[in-house]
Amino acid sequence: MKRIVLCACVLTALAACGDPTKPAEPSPTRPTAAAIAQRFTIQDLGTLGGTFSQGNAINEVGEVAGVADLPSGEARAMLWRAGQGMQSLGTLGGANSRARGINDRSEVAGVSETAGGTEEAFLWSESNGMRSLGTLGGANSAGNAINNRGEVVGLSETRKGETRAFLWRQGRRLQALGTLGGSESRARDINDATQVVGFSQTADGNDHAFLWTAARGMEDLGTLGGPTSAAFGISETGEVVGTSETAGGNQEAFLWTREGGMRSLGTLAGDPSTLANSVNRHRWVVGHSVTAADEIGLPFLWTPERGIQRLRTLGGDQGQPNDLNESGQIGGTSVTAQGALRAALWIPAPTR
Repeated sequence: MKRIVLCACVLTALAACGDPTKPAEPSPTRPTAAAIAQRFTIQDLGTLGGTFSQGNAINEVGEVAGVADLPSGEARAMLWRAGQGMQSLGTLGGANSRARGINDRSEVAGVSETAGGTEEAFLWSESNGMRSLGTLGGANSAGNAINNRGEVVGLSETRKGETRAFLWRQGRRLQALGTLGGSESRARDINDATQVVGFSQTADGNDHAFLWTAARGMEDLGTLGGPTSAAFGISETGEVVGTSETAGGNQEAFLWTREGGMRSLGTLAGDPSTLANSVNRHRWVVGHSVTAADEIGLPFLWTPERGIQRLRTLGGDQGQPNDLNESGQIGGTSVTAQGALRAALWIPAPTR
């Protein structure tokens, strides 16, 4: 069984694991939530000639960004497009790179090794290629998400060696977003309203999910009763998803809304722990179960109408849906029947 490290923000050195409004009603031209869960097909997106690939983000036209290895074994940030396949996005001069986010203009954010041996957040575009976004004064940084305004969020080391969530805007340096009272924070997602989510240490040293806006700063979203939580995704209408410890010691996926706070999305039979990675404006949530060995388990889709439902894989017993667009397409990773790790695209069947 292949182990997939959860929440990896940087290739080596930094590995770690605005106000919401009422969501829009689902379009009648799209599949219903129940139909989406039951009628997905799943596509293997291939590799760059090596043995593995991983899908980390998807945009509204179905392009998937992630990472794949070359025949040499080096890892490359990749962009997959229907009809064109997978292309390498290069590096910042080092051996390895990884794409973590993509917007609707096909701009990609991620992290790359440099010629000097550090790791830095990057922004890639078709016209300008890959360029470094710098750091907050320390040696390393990583980009985790990008919105349609071209704003990038992620994490960076400071001059003092602490890790801070950052926001990058065109023409400006990285902006540190602070913490919830502790020494470290990490930003994981951003929407077009510049609402940022992630997790931060509190004054007592536990990680809590946060929502950051320019008006409110960093806001603690609490937990499901246990000591820790982490946010991994935010919708265009401000719903937040992630995972939290419960009072009983389990780890459960959550959906947070301004009006309702944090609620558990439950678990899948046989796997007591779950983690949610992405949510769209229809409040459809994707994620996966987590085994006792901290490996990914079963992929799932959660909807308000149907609750938590298992998604299919490429034939193996593991899958990790990482991002969801408004049409119900999902970019992620699945294990094949042969045990290989592949970037995958889950596609809902068209409405009849």
